[in-house]
Amino acid sequence: MEYLSLPLVLREGYLSRCTLEESIIYSVGLILSTRLGQLPFSPEFGCKIWEREYSDIVRLNKADLRGNLRNSIDKHEKRLQNVAVSVSGFNEKTFGSLGVVVTVSGRYMDGNKEMTLKHGFRIG
Repeated sequence: MEYLSLPLVLREGYLSRCTLEESIIYSVGLILSTRLGQLPFSPEFGCKIWEREYSDIVRLNKADLRGNLRNSIDKHEKRLQNVAVSVSGFNEKTFGSLGVVVTVSGRYMDGNKEMTLKHGFRIG
């Protein structure tokens, strides 16, 4: 099965296609990069991490933060099951900017085969 890749880009009259795994990664990335209420047609789409300042995120209880992110992914990306989330900070020396790395792992079905996904997302 083919999936549309994000962002939607029209090239030579066609939209770019991607694999199921890439589609799930794009979807999770969109969830993690969207502030709650940002989409008027779906105000519950997104995650709570954007309600905080970076300094608050660093001091925030990591278990609460992981739970909030996992709940957002569970709610909006139904293809991914048994979702696990880890959060680690990075600093200017490592990546040239402040922010966090969110690593998301889980399982999904590709036809009759159960597959594993693990991907890291830079936020901030």
